[in-house]
Amino acid sequence: MNSFKNKDMRTNNINKVILGLLVLVGFACSDILDKTPDSNWMVDDFYSDDTEAQLGMAGIYSYLGDKAVYGSDFPTVFDAGSDEGYYNRRYNENWTVALYRHTAADLMVEKLWTQLYACVNASNMFIEKLDKEAFEEDAYNRYIAEARFLRAFAYSQLVSWYGPIPLRLTYSRDQTSNHVAASTEAQVYEQIIKDFTYAYEKLPHAQDADYVPGHANKMAAHGLLARVYLKMAGYPLLDTEKFELAKAHCDSVILDDWHALNVSSDDQGYRDVFMTYIQNTYDLEESIFEISFTNLRDLGLQVGGKVGNINGVAWNYGGEGYPFAYAMLNASPVVKNSYAAEDARAQWNVRAYRNKGGNIDTVKTTMDAAYCPTKFRRWEPTDWSVLNTKPDNGQIESYVVLEPIASPNKNYTGINFPILRYSDVLLMHAEASNEVNGMPTTEGIANLNKVRLRAGLELIEIASPEAIATKEAFLTELQNERLREFCFEGLRKQDLIRWGLLGKRLEFLNATIEGDPNFDAKNEQHVSYMRAGLNYDETKHNTLPYPLQEVSINNLLDQKDNW
Repeated sequence: MNSFKNKDMRTNNINKVILGLLVLVGFACSDILDKTPDSNWMVDDFYSDDTEAQLGMAGIYSYLGDKAVYGSDFPTVFDAGSDEGYYNRRYNENWTVALYRHTAADLMVEKLWTQLYACVNASNMFIEKLDKEAFEEDAYNRYIAEARFLRAFAYSQLVSWYGPIPLRLTYSRDQTSNHVAASTEAQVYEQIIKDFTYAYEKLPHAQDADYVPGHANKMAAHGLLARVYLKMAGYPLLDTEKFELAKAHCDSVILDDWHALNVSSDDQGYRDVFMTYIQNTYDLEESIFEISFTNLRDLGLQVGGKVGNINGVAWNYGGEGYPFAYAMLNASPVVKNSYAAEDARAQWNVRAYRNKGGNIDTVKTTMDAAYCPTKFRRWEPTDWSVLNTKPDNGQIESYVVLEPIASPNKNYTGINFPILRYSDVLLMHAEASNEVNGMPTTEGIANLNKVRLRAGLELIEIASPEAIATKEAFLTELQNERLREFCFEGLRKQDLIRWGLLGKRLEFLNATIEGDPNFDAKNEQHVSYMRAGLNYDETKHNTLPYPLQEVSINNLLDQKDNW
């Protein structure tokens, strides 16, 4: 498989996004429902040709790239506070959500809500204002399908993180339409299912000649709908009949027989997948849907793009032009211990190293504040064999920058972020089929083995026959495999919540930290890693509170109990 393809299409896509953001940047206000968009064209006119429609669509995508969503906070702050990682700044509690110290007044709680609803509102506006008479039927349906896909995706995140929420399906111009009561989770999911269904019926396939990478597509709708059904089958709805539907939509992707794992003869397939994200190229066969970033911040646009900085490899040297990383997220010893010695994913995800004052060395213990995930690395040592050896001339050790274009703003990157990979479809299918049949199925075991073999591991029936002996044992194996495969991709906390395991896994994390041979109970840094587990309250922390601002301006929305 060619992992570095579609570069010309990528360039065209970037240009469209830039133009769209230039038009819509004023639309991203602090509360989309009480501001009037700056562009009269956006408010009063219809999208009447492809250029206008593409600009409007780019604006919808821009909300998902915001700092409050996938630009920074979603894959870091919101997914920390699980067993895979934690905030490493012991001297403050800025990541309140990750530490379970947040309140309804918390800015991160508000901003995530605001940006996801802005995505919903922009989708609603697009659906209402796309001029049906100006397009051929297929083109019109395709645009509507993409807007409905993005609305469904935004709502799937809102209902997962906040629970019952207002269901807004029409364009809101001002505060007068803001008073909407919360719908039940089942009602929200009903609309999500309708939107994703329309999307997979009308959207193009990623193999189509006119498909633009980074956009919604038919199989992404199937795969994300499978994820929605798995969530519905778990906490809090516990609607186990949905396992059958999750399996069916995974089957739609698998039996289509176009998507595949990136596999290489030198066991570097897993690395190659993430190099495509880092280098802003596209592996359409494995990466079914991703958030596409460029260094739009350098153009003066207030768009996120800190993937590989906040959750990257520590770099403390020099200024602009270097692959800087604040590296605020630590990989936990639970992740490190989950890998077998021969698992190639460990060398990509948690191969802990850093640049400290020009000296590139190995981070030797999980208790070190620089023991950070390396999945979205911006750089690597040129020669791994000479790590921990300072150059005689006192110069910085040799390294290679993996991003194709260095950002003049050291705080921002152009690294794309995965939303749905083919390996996720395989493991979701294995989980759903296990639940439907009450035991591991031949097909489910085969799908797990595809993921394992790509990582350089033995077949599960050889390595751990007990793991496929019962339904319960196989589910546990799949839960552990999802940690190994998808750590730091923003999936773990919601996985644990739907399994009803978040509290137990935080307890396990703290026990693992205390049992680490390098743990020192008198070391404040070490003890700080346990804050999430100590603060977590299962009666309130499986969903976020409604933002205080929203409750204040929405007369029909009452705050949840315990908040």
